[in-house]
Amino acid sequence: MPTNIAIIGVPSTIGGLALGSERAPGVLRQAGLADRLRAAKLDVTDLGNVPVPAHRRTSGTPQYATTESVARWVYKYAWRALEEEMTPLVIGGDHSAAIGSIAAAAQSVPSLGIVWIDAHPDFNTPASSPTGNIHGMVLAIAAGWGPTSLVRMAGFAPMIHPERIVVVGARSIDAGETNNLREAGVRVFDGEYVERKGMRETIAEAMAYLEANQVKAVHVSVDIDVLDPERYPGVSTPVRGGITAEELLLAAAAVAQSMPVASMDLVEFTPPEDRNGATLEAALGVCTTLLSTKAAQPIAASMAANAS
Repeated sequence: MPTNIAIIGVPSTIGGLALGSERAPGVLRQAGLADRLRAAKLDVTDLGNVPVPAHRRTSGTPQYATTESVARWVYKYAWRALEEEMTPLVIGGDHSAAIGSIAAAAQSVPSLGIVWIDAHPDFNTPASSPTGNIHGMVLAIAAGWGPTSLVRMAGFAPMIHPERIVVVGARSIDAGETNNLREAGVRVFDGEYVERKGMRETIAEAMAYLEANQVKAVHVSVDIDVLDPERYPGVSTPVRGGITAEELLLAAAAVAQSMPVASMDLVEFTPPEDRNGATLEAALGVCTTLLSTKAAQPIAASMAANAS
């Protein structure tokens, strides 16, 4: 049977930089995201956009309450999708949307792990963050580090145990993040590792590591700034270097071939910066590749097997 995909838009920059990523859900839809997925023999339901406040912070103080409000709407939409046996595809907006999607998946899917594909590990806390931007704290929040209201969005903490998390492609890691990641015990396959080993071998090692930690399904969170901004400029926080779109698609296919994908984020695509359209094409491609590539068994069958 075809896989059922639920598209959930999050047109928000409340957790990050107001450079235009809130326009990404509309641009992705207009560019034919749903049609791409249907052409890959997927059933698609577009659940629309979650409610987002019209205002954003004007001071240097993060608006945890506003971020929580948006994330809780993402959680509600994603939880509904999972309950109806659909795979949530959350399209941002900034990476703080993933707080809600991870919370829903953690509550709904047994033995869940996270594959975090990003130029940044987003493992800061309010104490370690040099900017105070919540989009740089999201993975730490999922692992139980950060503001209590966000950390406990799933009703328990951590949402995902750190040994069930892998970071792939990070090449900008703050000093505080390095300490946090080490203390938490998160496995990081950084940009240098990917360059040295190649993407195929890196993903094989990452998925073997998750399997050894009893992960049976994964939430995959893709920040499009993992790509080289010289070639793919449509991102909010560019970092020199990075991978190609072909390597990103290879990573997506390898992850999905290894393990069922419970849910996915595609975030930080910033259309005003996408001068050549290459970033848009990469974003459409990674969504289609990840969600249309089949693991050994679909997520519903995997969950049933785990419960028996």
